[in-house]
Amino acid sequence: MDRVDMRSSITCLAILQIEAIMQKLPYGDCIEILCDDETLIEELRHIRNDFSYEQIHCKTQGDQSGIAFILRKQQPLKEFTMSDIDLSTVQVSSTADARGSACPGPLLEAKKGIGKVKVGEVLEIYSNDSGTRTDIPAWAKKVGHEYMGMLSADGYDKHFVRRKK
Repeated sequence: MDRVDMRSSITCLAILQIEAIMQKLPYGDCIEILCDDETLIEELRHIRNDFSYEQIHCKTQGDQSGIAFILRKQQPLKEFTMSDIDLSTVQVSSTADARGSACPGPLLEAKKGIGKVKVGEVLEIYSNDSGTRTDIPAWAKKVGHEYMGMLSADGYDKHFVRRKK
């Protein structure tokens, strides 16, 4: 098992280095990360969803102290999306029409539109910008809503997001 000492490293540079190691690491393999505190691991969790971790011990070496973590690479978690048939029957509470606007327009319309629906209700977003296919699911996950999926319509896509908070 490889050991990487990230103590006294700038967080963003440490994350880039760990990212490069994790990309080459086979599923199931582990690396040990030594860092100043839990912040580095928490930041890494926002970027990757394909590892589990366990704090194993605190180390002191001379004047330096730190926390050691074991990171195990796992198969990435698959996102659940509803089938086309299920999506066509979803009761929509509000629609944000972003057809004709380029990035970041559809995302801004989605942010505005989610405020118009209650928790548990569904926002439908219309967009003909191809970037929306990745932007809307990523945004929904980041802010804690449920991306339900997408239907293709005549020249545009319909995205469905359930408000969770």
